[in-house]
Amino acid sequence: MSVIEAFLDDYGKVLVTVSKIFYNGSASGFYITDDYGLYAECVIRGVEEHEREVRYHLTIPADLPFGRNYYIHEEQGQCVVLQNRFIVRTAQFDKEFNYSGDDLGAIWTRNGTSFALWAPTAVRVFVRIEHGGVLRMVPMKRTDHGVFRAYVSGDLSQALYRYVLERDGKTAESLDPYGFSTSANGRNSAVINLARVLDIPDPGVKTPLASPADAVIYECSVRDMTSSILSNTREHGTFNALCQSGTSYRGQPTGFDYLCSLGITHVQLQPVIDFSTVDEEHPDRNYNWGYDPAQIVGLEGSYTKHPEDPYSRMMGLRKVTAAFHEHGIRVILDVVYNHMYDMEQSALNRTVPYYFFRYTDSGYLSNGSYCGNDLDSERPMMRKLLIYAVKFLMNTYGVDGFRFDLMGILDVSTMNQLNLAAHAIRSDALIYGEGWDMPTALSEDRKAKIYNQHQMPGIGHFNDTFRDVAKGPTSDDRKYDTGYLTGNTGLAFEMCSALTGNSLDQPYFMRFDSPIQSVNAVETHDNATAWDKMHFCCGEEPREIRLKRQKMMILATMCAQGIPFLHAGMEFCGTKKDCSNSYNAGDEINGMNWERMIFNEDLVEYTRKAISLRRSWKAFRLSTRAEVEQCVHFSIADESVIFYDIDIADEAHHSAGIRVILNPSSSDREYRFDEPWQIVFGADGECLSVYSNEVFLPAYTIFVCSRRH
Repeated sequence: MSVIEAFLDDYGKVLVTVSKIFYNGSASGFYITDDYGLYAECVIRGVEEHEREVRYHLTIPADLPFGRNYYIHEEQGQCVVLQNRFIVRTAQFDKEFNYSGDDLGAIWTRNGTSFALWAPTAVRVFVRIEHGGVLRMVPMKRTDHGVFRAYVSGDLSQALYRYVLERDGKTAESLDPYGFSTSANGRNSAVINLARVLDIPDPGVKTPLASPADAVIYECSVRDMTSSILSNTREHGTFNALCQSGTSYRGQPTGFDYLCSLGITHVQLQPVIDFSTVDEEHPDRNYNWGYDPAQIVGLEGSYTKHPEDPYSRMMGLRKVTAAFHEHGIRVILDVVYNHMYDMEQSALNRTVPYYFFRYTDSGYLSNGSYCGNDLDSERPMMRKLLIYAVKFLMNTYGVDGFRFDLMGILDVSTMNQLNLAAHAIRSDALIYGEGWDMPTALSEDRKAKIYNQHQMPGIGHFNDTFRDVAKGPTSDDRKYDTGYLTGNTGLAFEMCSALTGNSLDQPYFMRFDSPIQSVNAVETHDNATAWDKMHFCCGEEPREIRLKRQKMMILATMCAQGIPFLHAGMEFCGTKKDCSNSYNAGDEINGMNWERMIFNEDLVEYTRKAISLRRSWKAFRLSTRAEVEQCVHFSIADESVIFYDIDIADEAHHSAGIRVILNPSSSDREYRFDEPWQIVFGADGECLSVYSNEVFLPAYTIFVCSRRH
């Protein structure tokens, strides 16, 4: 590190730091030069003394053009390159360099490829191309708005390339931030002929989703679904394995066929965008869920048997979505657009340092993600890249929506623009995420968090109130705490609120303006599974009772207003062997346990029936608060049993209304009604043909009843 450093933090404003090991930090004057004859005195407008350095605030000419090296000279003979720093975060920089064109990246044609990179602070840029055994360094021309361009003749399909930038007195190599794909382990970006990917036919899902409330989402990992040899797929843990049909174990479907058998409407894939900590050439050596992002657009190579082929991963995902679409199932991608695993090595930081990441007012990296950095979604070119990514992933792979990891890191305006972009492509796209209140360097009113849900009317949020009230808190320090369905019947009133998707106001607890903003899950990939939590909070109960509680949690999720969400394996009491943070715990912990599926086959079938119940009865799929206010009514009996009435006629079932009775207590209950009801979903999901004014409700059970039209 030099004893002197100089940073351009605004137009005409420079900060110079002088180490105290150099003349005790003392400097009497500075001047600036460039490679084209510039010479100008710098005006010292302020001096700050610190423990190890002295900081000098200088004024220089404010109209110096970008694209040149500038040098700050100190009177004792020291000379350093002036580094572009926080100037890239100024409004004037945005005005000068915002680029609205749609041609960034490598655009292939048979006759040649156009390369375009936004790098306004760079002095020179080359594109290093390797193709057909020939390596070339092609200079790029600086054009308007800081975009460097080059055109290379010939068919460059599958050529590998990197950008080489000269900036801030250094040389940096970078992947293409807009690159479609890469070679193994992200060594190089690749020129892609998109037609080869789009040639894979995708029928889409022909019938649009009338409302987000019609969705039933199932979360799984590409790797986990087929990592076990018992899945009997030809490959394991790859895109190809995930879309292979005709597999089974002991007479029951596995993998793709298993997912299709459940009756779900959407499968949510954990991250498939390129991540950092799995060696794509030796994936069996490492395991990771993928919340350690390396790129914004390019896919993960460990999900293909041929990671060195940049087309293989792209075709793999295209085949996955096409296969699910053929069976009427939509595909949602889990995207990690809140931080980068290795900021320093990321294409974002290597092309335009200090621009794409969020900083505090004190000049430090924001760390609301707790991963060392936060993407700054408010920066115009960061927002542009995110919107581009959503559109590219939908148009190229046919995906139907996105789950945003740590969505509270992003800003409200960007999320709304992403939602608009997705719906312009697919009218029934689902956009939702983790609206947690993260400590990122963004004002509270601008965070895309649950408390700002009123500013994001078309975007869903995971409802942690539903989760904690139904199951009990998920954190390790509260693993012994129970929820309403796991034994704390004193939460009956809170459970009433949760069953509305927390969309009703007083006397209930309202969190959302609409039920379709509430994504209801008692279990996701994070934290312990519901079954594992019950090892602690219900540990003294026999397995038979815990199994009944598992059934209640599944059925309550299906009967609640909002969007139901299931995590892979919950339908057969999935366990991670009490590991509450299994992101890198390996296939044995995370993989689908098909033996367990067979052992709990009755619960799997119960889940299928619960999903079918929701999808066939419109009472559970109200889309507006007005409908919930008009149709939903609650009463509580015996201080523990909830009567959840939904007064809406359903001609298809000759029904005038639905009554869901929840009894998580240890006592059987008998109730008499003024009019006869039919049990349409009993303790094992059975439908009884008779109507009766009386109901016997066993302990640890939920019944669904219908009133004759």
